[in-house]
Amino acid sequence: MKVAFLTLGCKVNQYETQAMREILEKDGFLSVPFEDIADLYIINTCTVTNIADRKSRQMINQAHRRNPDAKICVCGCLAQRDAVSLKAVPYIDAVIGVNEKQNISGIVKSIFSNKTQVLDVSDIMSQREYDSLKISRQDERVRANLKISDGCTNFCSYCIIPYARGPVRSKSLDDIKKEASVLAESGIKEIVLTGIQVASYGKDLESSTDLCDAINAARAEGIKRIRLSSMEPRILTDEFCSRLSEIPELCRHFHISLQSGSDTVLKRMNRKYTSAEYEGYINNLRRHFDRPSITTDVIVGFPGETASEFEETAAFLKKIGFLRVHLFPYSKREGTPAAKMGGQIPNSEKKERLSILSDIQKDITYEILKSFVGSKDRVLIETEGTDGFSYGHTDRYIEVRCQGKPNEFKDVIIMSVDREILTADNV
Repeated sequence: MKVAFLTLGCKVNQYETQAMREILEKDGFLSVPFEDIADLYIINTCTVTNIADRKSRQMINQAHRRNPDAKICVCGCLAQRDAVSLKAVPYIDAVIGVNEKQNISGIVKSIFSNKTQVLDVSDIMSQREYDSLKISRQDERVRANLKISDGCTNFCSYCIIPYARGPVRSKSLDDIKKEASVLAESGIKEIVLTGIQVASYGKDLESSTDLCDAINAARAEGIKRIRLSSMEPRILTDEFCSRLSEIPELCRHFHISLQSGSDTVLKRMNRKYTSAEYEGYINNLRRHFDRPSITTDVIVGFPGETASEFEETAAFLKKIGFLRVHLFPYSKREGTPAAKMGGQIPNSEKKERLSILSDIQKDITYEILKSFVGSKDRVLIETEGTDGFSYGHTDRYIEVRCQGKPNEFKDVIIMSVDREILTADNV
């Protein structure tokens, strides 16, 4: 039988989809694209915004229209948060919570044999056990996600995810080590340690285990690069950054969540740091790493954001010098404190502010990239283009156009900048 997956949302969902795919392939299913006619559709949903909810429901409906006779399983964050309404949809055969994806084999067998709807969603806020999901490969990629933690307890005022993912739960160091070794044996050369909040790794474990220990556990033979997914800034003490700098495989790219450069907005967001503290954390990284790439996320138009608060954010972007900034207009998320705040910003104003920050960031990015012209670097080739070049990234996660074959490293000299891509000659 054929199974088709659709993944919405973050790297954690991508990892969990791959894990479920491997489980069902062992059960004899053949994976096909979501656009194909399949016997089973699994939609791994996202609920980070109201728009994500709507997109998830649209994809469920699309799968049913494609093959009305197919079985449909809905899992992930929307399934966790809104299991009751999903269960009421007659053509949804299984609703699966975030910590129950590990049960996918038994659930699928049940809906095909018993032909009764399955609801497998636990109370996520009381969940303390880490799931048993693991992967052995990453299809058609040289880079693989390795999930090391789940859950978040930050409770930012705009975010629903802590209510969908529950408290922090960490994968054991031994399991991280085993999984990294298996991925290396499959040919993977770079892994991305990911989780809902990777900076909180180990906080639920009895020993004083932390993220540095997780990174060291992932240093399997054959893994040449270890990259970190998005992190909260408060972990970046001088001592912690010093420990990070002693790990040779660790990439010099750090995605450190900011959200606003205004202290008053940060307070309303419940972000638990000031702009000055954030700058200090970035300085710690720059003290211990050679020209690290710093990327971040910024929310524009948070409730009550005044013109002067917006200008503080614009000035902060210039001050820090981020390689890239993922800009998002604030989107009201029902069920969060921010949704009840006054001073909601009109969409037209959000759009204008996004445009201003985008223009500022384009100039910053270009100047940073231009500073690498004439320098030597190493690129992990990922794809071959149709233009006679291959494309890959440096450990700073800067895209480079050069010559080479996928999944091989090339030493290059940077020759020029074209928008946000560097062009290089092989050394």
